[in-house]
Amino acid sequence: MKAWIIKKYGTSESIEFKEIDNPVVKKSEILIEVNFVGLNPYDIIVRNGGAKLLSGSKFPKVLGGDFSGTVLKAHPKNTNLKVGQSVYGFANIFMGKPGALAEQTVMNEKYVRALPENISLKDSATVTSAALTALNGYRGCGDLKSKEVLINGATGGVGHFATQIAVARGAIVTGVCGTDNIDFSKQLGAHHTIDYSKESIFEQTKKFDIIFDVSGKLTFSDSKKLLKNKGTFITTEESVKAYLLFVFKKLLPSKHKMLLSSFRGLPEDFEELELLMSNKKLKPTICQAFSFDKADKAFEKQENGKNYGKIVVQVKSTHNVYKK
Repeated sequence: MKAWIIKKYGTSESIEFKEIDNPVVKKSEILIEVNFVGLNPYDIIVRNGGAKLLSGSKFPKVLGGDFSGTVLKAHPKNTNLKVGQSVYGFANIFMGKPGALAEQTVMNEKYVRALPENISLKDSATVTSAALTALNGYRGCGDLKSKEVLINGATGGVGHFATQIAVARGAIVTGVCGTDNIDFSKQLGAHHTIDYSKESIFEQTKKFDIIFDVSGKLTFSDSKKLLKNKGTFITTEESVKAYLLFVFKKLLPSKHKMLLSSFRGLPEDFEELELLMSNKKLKPTICQAFSFDKADKAFEKQENGKNYGKIVVQVKSTHNVYKK
């Protein structure tokens, strides 16, 4: 079968489109024919070796985390999923498991969800990591109704989900993005926008109940100047420094709270996500789709960082692949 692999950690030149052996299915696994793969920043991190302590040194490695597809083989005694069923989920490439940028992949059932009938294969491939990261960022914030929420990076992969979720929960959203994405931020439902290329968010006189730093570029010490009393700072930054600060803020009383936003894939998380999508309160935006043989170009665009919404690769050739 065809797959996008790396034989060593490295830059974009390390990605290869190769013929490899079909995956071997164990009793605890499901064999899936892949339809779509949604790219995320962590795909670049794994490729570059930024997570090699977790992803390990076994090569070749198939890349690609979030996916949708069709069940080809399943063991009835070990799974509720059936052959021919449409599914979506994520390949745990951070832990050395094979990715989804291949014609077929295998994975444990706990990482796979049956696809609701009113959600498309294309859309479902974009939501697992980014939408659940956004959703879980708000856990611990309580009721969002009428709260002032500032989202830094409001139109990116995680950000455009964070914006829609806050709006769906009744928050008054201020989206921070670049000039090209101002209109998109408004389309997502943001009530106010800040063009970071023209003004600093720290020039604002308004105070916020919540600052969600989806870009992971703000500091807590700077952001708390814009927080109301008992306001909450949420960050997607994944670093030892951020984690230690989070623990410190939990241990010591403070007028401001800090939360870490990261992926959590419990069944109730997926159920909440699917309900939001089924009720049309959460809709992925795909800024560009690439054919399977052009997945290296998709990685280049993801790495460029100047994107809105999500980037997908269509693995299985169908009539509705599109390019922009």
